[in-house]
Amino acid sequence: MAKTSIIIHGHFYQPPRENPYTGIVPIQESAKPYDNWNESIYMTCYKPNAASRYLSSDGRIKSIYNNYSKISSNFGPTLLDYISNNHPDLILRIKKADALSIEQTGHSSFLAQGFNHTIMPLDSLETKKVQVIWAIEHYKNLFGHNPEGMWLAECAINEETVDVLAENNIKFVVLAPWQGKYKDYTTMPSDRPFLIKTQKGNSISAFFYNGEFASGVSFGHMLRDADSMYKHLEEVTKSMGNPKLLTWATDGEIYGHHEPFGDMGLAALIRKIEESSDFEIDNFGSYLEKNPATEVAILNLGDDGKGSSWSCCHGVGRWERDCGCHTGGDDKWNQKWRTPLREAFRNLEKASRSIISKNVKEVLGSKADYIKLTEDYKVVMANETDVNTFVSSLKKTDGSDLNNEEKIKIATLLEAFKNLMFMYTSCGWFFNDISGIEPKQNICYATYAAKMLERYTDKKLYDKLVKDLHLAKSNIKTEGNGADFAKESLPTQSCFIEAASFFAINRRFALESKFVNTFGFLRLDKYSEKQMTITHTRTLETHNLKYKTITYERGQMGFEIVDSTTKEKAKLNILDTSSWILKKSTLWIEEKLSEGLSEDLLDLVANNIRHYLMILAVKKSLFRETIFTENIGLCIKAIKSLLLNQPDMEFDKKEALLIQLTQFVKIAGREVDIRDISDVFTHKLRRICRSLYLKIEEDVVVRALKIVNIARSQGFAIDITNFQNAIYDQSRLKDLPQSLQEKLLLELNFSL
Repeated sequence: MAKTSIIIHGHFYQPPRENPYTGIVPIQESAKPYDNWNESIYMTCYKPNAASRYLSSDGRIKSIYNNYSKISSNFGPTLLDYISNNHPDLILRIKKADALSIEQTGHSSFLAQGFNHTIMPLDSLETKKVQVIWAIEHYKNLFGHNPEGMWLAECAINEETVDVLAENNIKFVVLAPWQGKYKDYTTMPSDRPFLIKTQKGNSISAFFYNGEFASGVSFGHMLRDADSMYKHLEEVTKSMGNPKLLTWATDGEIYGHHEPFGDMGLAALIRKIEESSDFEIDNFGSYLEKNPATEVAILNLGDDGKGSSWSCCHGVGRWERDCGCHTGGDDKWNQKWRTPLREAFRNLEKASRSIISKNVKEVLGSKADYIKLTEDYKVVMANETDVNTFVSSLKKTDGSDLNNEEKIKIATLLEAFKNLMFMYTSCGWFFNDISGIEPKQNICYATYAAKMLERYTDKKLYDKLVKDLHLAKSNIKTEGNGADFAKESLPTQSCFIEAASFFAINRRFALESKFVNTFGFLRLDKYSEKQMTITHTRTLETHNLKYKTITYERGQMGFEIVDSTTKEKAKLNILDTSSWILKKSTLWIEEKLSEGLSEDLLDLVANNIRHYLMILAVKKSLFRETIFTENIGLCIKAIKSLLLNQPDMEFDKKEALLIQLTQFVKIAGREVDIRDISDVFTHKLRRICRSLYLKIEEDVVVRALKIVNIARSQGFAIDITNFQNAIYDQSRLKDLPQSLQEKLLLELNFSL
């Protein structure tokens, strides 16, 4: 009997969260203990799935799976950009998974995704095209090949969407079982692909996932027990008559974020499937090549004929009207705010497109096509080139180059256009009230676009937007309405002023090795003690700013900044800067405090601590609290210096000093001190492991092991996850001595 192909799809996505003025993702209090929700889900889901543990009965690691190489998946382009900037090692693992899936099946396990997760049936045709064109280019730049399939946000689809996909060579999509009609089936079969044809004569294939299995994974906690999940898989396929295919699709965040350790449940299930005589792992492109769709299904277009989705039983009403779908909130709340929110954005888009078109023609020539320009902008959105290079490559229709002012104008128009796209991100309508962070984020994109475009028109775009948003009322009276949120989203100072304060703080408090020249979208070009030049890399504007330090009461410090370009002035107390800047400042200060201890001074500190340990050993009264306080602080500073700032000291000596110093902290330190040192050990190990990801070298492995053993011997917790990940492919250890291999595997909790 032929094996049943199992295709598991994970939709990995979080909405863009950055401040559109700066490109910085602010600290989100609701995501604590992490800085923001991207970080929270990275730690609990995205990272673990790239190296998921499969454990033996005694809790040791038998193998580590890169789940992405085994399942079908898609990542939102905006999420990938965040990961690329903050966790490039994960991008390497994602690309490795792509290569492995092609090696194993001849087809990539990754699908593209509409660029910023808009509900495409509700988009204008021009927006649909941009969403697909930008998405394909982003995918190509990351993986080096074209996507075969595309994940549609919320699986939302209609005929026009199919036409755009087909015209851009997308071969297939994944849909919910209720999104199609075929013969007398009440839900679409999940055992084979179907053709979707349009009146224009276009067609693509569609895989309809198994709704029962998807629901069980998402809401039935099936991932908690891989054995019972596998048994259920056997029962379902048996009831289906042992089909050639079974597929299910869920939010990827279920594999570790919504379901803790769900990545491990997935890894265990994959292993069972691979060892089975009844099932085999496959992906959509591979299966479609072997089993092309021949039967034609008709799209279910929802209650109002606009389209269907996987999470709105009414079609796509959830993102346009008070259809009855909502998540959370009081039962008496309504979602009437959805309609005026979308209408406000549509009105802004229509007016903005006219303004952009007019201004593009004024710069490039009367025959210039702004739609083609926005589509060509794909190379910037895909990170293939920067804005300056793109704009500098443009020619007017008469063949002449753009001057600097014209470059700034085109760059600004395109940045505004990007934000018009981002304001349609679907999450802004999904939840229960307009006062949530997602609708506010979309409104922020809209107000930014309106304000940017007002530079090049006499139309009051922002005022019209605010008037329209006034009708989008929150269910919470104290929250107000969309107009209130639009006003709140306007910054109290320009992004150039904020960037100037950031660079001034950096130069004042950071070690020279930690000086930075970028603040999100803003780049520091020139810096002196009294002035600086900053360029916005998205709009290409360059501002000259003067600043001086000012002192507030109780030793607080700040800056007086004057933007010579715009004449804007600001006085800023450092304590009044954003929580993101404050956190950076604190880290710089801590690093500077731990720097500057010479080798002789470290010897002296360690010798003094040895004397202090003698007092503790005989349990003498610590009658001088000040001596204790001075020593514990100096001891912690010395440990940080040894681990992070002594590259030239011989490691054997460093090891001896660390053992001596950490003994004192463990015995006499407070809980916060012990946590602090544990974090420093983890940070040091993470630094060492970065090189191990690229190449396994014996001396680096030995050094990493010693760091682990020092921490453990003194009773400090140390996160060895990155160390395990760096060497989980044991074939990489072949050049190490056998004894070191065995020690390494034992210390890192691998089965021998």
